[in-house]
Amino acid sequence: MANARILQHPGPVATERFKAVPCRATRQRVTLRAGETLLQAMTEASSGAGAWFDLRDIPTKTLTFVRPAPASDSHHVAWYSGETVLSDAAIRQAGAHLGRRDGAAFAHVHGLWQASDGARHAGHLLPEATVLSADCEVDIWRLDGAIMQSEPDDETEFTLFHPTATSVVDRPNAVLATIRPNELLEVGMAKCAATAAGPIETVKGLGSLIGVQLEDQTGLEDVATEVLLTDRTGQDVVAVGFEGLAVAGRLTPGANRVCVTFEALLLS
Repeated sequence: MANARILQHPGPVATERFKAVPCRATRQRVTLRAGETLLQAMTEASSGAGAWFDLRDIPTKTLTFVRPAPASDSHHVAWYSGETVLSDAAIRQAGAHLGRRDGAAFAHVHGLWQASDGARHAGHLLPEATVLSADCEVDIWRLDGAIMQSEPDDETEFTLFHPTATSVVDRPNAVLATIRPNELLEVGMAKCAATAAGPIETVKGLGSLIGVQLEDQTGLEDVATEVLLTDRTGQDVVAVGFEGLAVAGRLTPGANRVCVTFEALLLS
């Protein structure tokens, strides 16, 4: 069963199995500008700050994405497929962490999109290679006191986002967090939530799981799946595996472990 699998990553197992940084999240309605790459538009809309973006019904001139795929070497547990490029597609539902990598803006985006012929696809969108075809208003949660910073990870040998404190904030109302491989997702989320200043009301997040087990329906058995949380409780998801079939539903409690990483913004 996929829910029982534990993956062997190439590096030493990190002692710290989750990281949670308190911060302040301010919800804003912003405009993403036509003609820009999604990464450029997001960076301008957040004034360069770290942020979470809810992306819905965004028309694109060019949309580029990858899916999870079997490892291309003997070290990693999985890798990425080749790039798929769609013309005149629309992002139907996606979520994005905007942070920093090598001193520049970088975004991690998972979700569901629709091609011009109506076909639906899901996976890991490349925002630097996706160009918007119209101005769009979206909701973001702009962060003060924390940002996702991309760094090499010894355990997985991937370069991953890690929450990093940027300042001390008064009255934090959010937690920026990551959960490490092989941890049960809801257990990791609960540990991160326990660091918050108040009860968690909304969970935003994306990452990879070892397969996906869903309540009352068929999930995915692939070693790695790309996942987006789609409801405020963090229990409903859209996910995709090696074959490109997108599934949506409610996660089976106690049955879903993190594959490489899971990133979350927990809002009080």
